[in-house]
Amino acid sequence: MGAQTLLLAAVAGRTSRMNASSTVLDHSLPQVLADAQRLAAAGEVDTTGLDDGPLLFDVGDMAVLRVTGRDRQRFLHAMLSNDVAQLEPGQGRWATFNTVKGRTLCDVRLLLVDDDRKEGSLLALLEPGADQIFVDQLNPFIIAEKVYFEPAPEGHGWLLAGAGADGVLQQAGASCPSSTLFDHVETELGGCKVRVVRFDRTGSTSGDLLLLMSPEDQEAILQALGSIQRGDRNCLEAARVENGQPRFGIDLTEGNIPLEAGLKDRAIDFNKGCYIGQEVICRIDSMGTPARRLVRLRVHDSGVPAPGTRLFREQKEVGYVTSSVHSLRAGGPIALGYVKKKNNEPATTVLVGDPESQREATIEAHA
Repeated sequence: MGAQTLLLAAVAGRTSRMNASSTVLDHSLPQVLADAQRLAAAGEVDTTGLDDGPLLFDVGDMAVLRVTGRDRQRFLHAMLSNDVAQLEPGQGRWATFNTVKGRTLCDVRLLLVDDDRKEGSLLALLEPGADQIFVDQLNPFIIAEKVYFEPAPEGHGWLLAGAGADGVLQQAGASCPSSTLFDHVETELGGCKVRVVRFDRTGSTSGDLLLLMSPEDQEAILQALGSIQRGDRNCLEAARVENGQPRFGIDLTEGNIPLEAGLKDRAIDFNKGCYIGQEVICRIDSMGTPARRLVRLRVHDSGVPAPGTRLFREQKEVGYVTSSVHSLRAGGPIALGYVKKKNNEPATTVLVGDPESQREATIEAHA
């Protein structure tokens, strides 16, 4: 029996015990929720500056873990929803870590830095606070495997998003990765090492550029970039809502399976073999459509619905809002939210809010 087969057999046994306990964690990511609440209450938010040139956003609250040990890639491949085994240095993947019922415990962007069996490593990029969930839930599955998690030295992130981001970075003397999402390259800025990742924070079709660096090198690297305009948090969050980009902790939680958030072609590999939650996810996919879908809504009123606001159709509750903003680009309030099957096709009208204060909203697209 090969090493991969042995690992998968062990995983199956541990998964059965996990299933028997019927434990579903009740975790939350307070900072992600706070971002969504602040965005909904911000008034009109302007993201059109991203069309004129790149903006620089401080995303230093992102959790960045370094994963080492000779079994790191094989172990994560057996745990997560996407293919990690086939990664080459300089490549990355978006994946989810799920319960045996297919619910999302957290999502992660994995970057393969070096594939040397003993000395190599991956970087795991997670939402603020999700690193503890990731490590705490994976550790019980590590028995004989050599897999170790630690904070990454290049643990501070800045995001360069908007038109011409590649050109600005290249003009400063740095290299850029290919246009493939999560491809990455180590380069230099201001005499300091920085890892540049093709990222998806705003959901832009061209991809943002995430700059990962040591906190001590920030000043030199930012000086090397020159006088790039800084963007605020509301602009960053509004851009992802406009583009229908889900964020773990608010648009994707442990109450959802990844298919509901539209991650089928982005964070799931249906040919990779076993992982936790695979049976449920594959069964739901084979049935055609999940019970609900994350959609983008245009609200026909000046009021912005808060996260958690209920959605109705034909006097029945059919969903709820997750993220929302009054968008200058969209010309009014827009939102992301979950809507049940048979009610979530584009152009469908739903009612937002409780009966005494309802207004109409139109589903524009699936996220």
